[in-house]
Amino acid sequence: MRLTPEQKAEIIRLKRRGLGYGRISGELGIKTTTVRAVCKRSGLFDDNPAHAALFTIPEPVHSCELATVKPLPPRNVVTGHKQTDAYLWVLEVIQLNEPAHLAATEEALKKLTINPKDAEKRYRDWLVLNGADLLNVAFGTMFMDDPQHFIRRAKEGIASARQVRAHYGSYDAAMEPVAAELLIDQSALLVADDFGMTEEEASSGSISGADRYFEVEDVRMVAQDGFSDVLPDPHTLSDVVREFEYWDWLYRMRNTASKELGWTYGAEHRQEVYDREDWLDGKLATCAHATSARRWMC
Repeated sequence: MRLTPEQKAEIIRLKRRGLGYGRISGELGIKTTTVRAVCKRSGLFDDNPAHAALFTIPEPVHSCELATVKPLPPRNVVTGHKQTDAYLWVLEVIQLNEPAHLAATEEALKKLTINPKDAEKRYRDWLVLNGADLLNVAFGTMFMDDPQHFIRRAKEGIASARQVRAHYGSYDAAMEPVAAELLIDQSALLVADDFGMTEEEASSGSISGADRYFEVEDVRMVAQDGFSDVLPDPHTLSDVVREFEYWDWLYRMRNTASKELGWTYGAEHRQEVYDREDWLDGKLATCAHATSARRWMC
C-alpha cells in the first residue's frame, strides 16, 4: 500500500514525540517495517551532517609555545610591612598565569618568614584602617591565607591558555566571530537588543523583576526561533549535546583569551548565542521519552 503524504507526516510527527516503531504501527495500522522505512528515508532521525560540520569542536593545529614572557609587576609598598607586602607581590605574580614565573613564586613562598594567615590578617586590618567597607575587605582577602589556591588556579589558567594557542594560534584570533555567529548576523529573524521591552524599559536599559526579565527573554527566543533560517537544525539528541558542548568550549576559549589580553573579567557570549541556547533547551524538552540519542527527532 502506498502511503499518502499525510500518513508519512503523521508517522514523522509521532516519531518526534518519542514513540517507537511498534507503537506508531499500532496507532496508525501501518506495518512496523513501513514505519521504520519512512523514518529512515526521511533522514530526520540521524545526526544532521550540516549541523555537525558547524558545531564540532576543531582539532588543535597550532604551536602552543609562548613567544614572549609576561613582565613582572612592580614591587609596591602597600601596608608598609615588608613581609606582608612581599607576600602580596608574590600572589600578584602567581596570578599573572605566567609559566616562566610560577616555579620561582613557589620557591619565594618557602623563603618568606610570614605565615599566610598572618599576612591575611595584617592586610585585612590595613584595609579596614584605610576605610574599605566590609564587602571589599571580604573579597580583597578571599583565599589569601591559602597560596596553593592561587597556584592551582594559575596552573589551570596556563593549561587553558595553551589550549587557546593550540586551537587558534593567538589570543586575538580566538576573539574573531565563528561561522555560526556570522550566519546569525545574516538571519532575518535577528531582533534588536530592546526587542520585547516597553518604551520605558528600552529607554532606561533595564528590566525590573525576574518574572518580567524572563518574559522578555521568552519573547526574544520565540521571535528568533533559534535563527533556524540560517543555522542547521539539530536532528538528534547527540546533535543538541554537540552544540551545547561547542558553545561551552567557545566560551571557555574566549574567556581565557580575553583575560590573557587584559580583560579583567573575561569575555561573555553575545546575547544571540544565549538566545540560541535557550532555543536548544526547548529542543531538549521534546526528548523526554527518548531512550537513545539515535531514536528521537527535535
